[in-house]
Amino acid sequence: MSHQTGINATSELKEFLARARGGPIRIMKIIIRNEELVLGSYREPTQSWDKDFDSMLLPLLGAGDPCFILYRLDTQNAHGYEWVFMAWSPDSSPVRQKMVYAATRATLKKEFGGGHIKDEMFGTIEDDLCFQGYLRHMASCSSPAPLTLAEQELQRLKATEDKVVWDERRRITPTGRAKVTMEFGLDKRPQTLQGLAFPLQEEAKGALRQLKQKRINYIQLRLDVERETIELVHTNPTETRELPYRIPTDSPRYHFFVFKHSHQDQLQEALVFIYSMPGYSCSIKERMLYSSCKNRLLDEVERDYQLEVTKKMEIDSGDGLTEDFLYEEVHPMEHTLKQAFSKPRGPGGKRGNKRLIKGAEENGDDS
Repeated sequence: MSHQTGINATSELKEFLARARGGPIRIMKIIIRNEELVLGSYREPTQSWDKDFDSMLLPLLGAGDPCFILYRLDTQNAHGYEWVFMAWSPDSSPVRQKMVYAATRATLKKEFGGGHIKDEMFGTIEDDLCFQGYLRHMASCSSPAPLTLAEQELQRLKATEDKVVWDERRRITPTGRAKVTMEFGLDKRPQTLQGLAFPLQEEAKGALRQLKQKRINYIQLRLDVERETIELVHTNPTETRELPYRIPTDSPRYHFFVFKHSHQDQLQEALVFIYSMPGYSCSIKERMLYSSCKNRLLDEVERDYQLEVTKKMEIDSGDGLTEDFLYEEVHPMEHTLKQAFSKPRGPGGKRGNKRLIKGAEENGDDS
């Protein structure tokens, strides 16, 4: 990423980092100014690392602009003192500024020396980086890795099927002594209903036609499990800031939303498909049906209604559906940076004739 931005540390900062690694500095704030990494401020230790933490760190986060923080612990490793590397990127910062800091993060780590860094943290609010936030970070690092959605689903299915098998055994043989053989288990049946397609109800079809004509900017759909159809819930006009409140907390939904935004000084529109499934408050049947109908619905929307879906995503709540999140999903950072920091074109004009190396047969050699 450093090659994409071209932002490097000043010679003064390099000298300061070399001195700080020896231990006389407790905390330092590093910022980007005039396309260079420079020292913003620093403080020397006054107490133990845990007592200095909040009193020294929090005042540095008040400006509202992104920055990097290096905080020295009291422990040491083979390289010297151990440090915590923090990237501060508040939500109120411009997207462009946050992207530049994210792309320069690796440059600063390399300049300081990765062997000195014990932990890395990223924060958008003070609670992410305060002392209690650091304790939570350490606890999460030491805990077992969280299950993926697929692993959670398998675990849930296994528990449900074990209960069904046990209940069946109790119903057939109350004493539990007789042997019951059942073709029932994760390896005996598919985990999802492949290629299931519920037909769109007429109001839902009309809403999709209106979306194509740009007469509406939001559609919410639901499955009618009993009738096996896809029903329209509503098409209320929706601003980006209102989108999180459109996500139900107790039932799954399909959403189509036209995300209007500015990208590289141009107004753009992107059609986003959101599949919301609020955790395990929904039944296994609902989760399997919604998951199975999703792809066939998208195929029909793109084929029959000529709607191009720019981004497809799955969420369990609307809490994270901010404008910044949608922007980064529609315009991933790597692609945007390639455009923003594009390599200069080579010199114009002719570069001479290309050299061709002919084979023996082309030169007329028979040997």
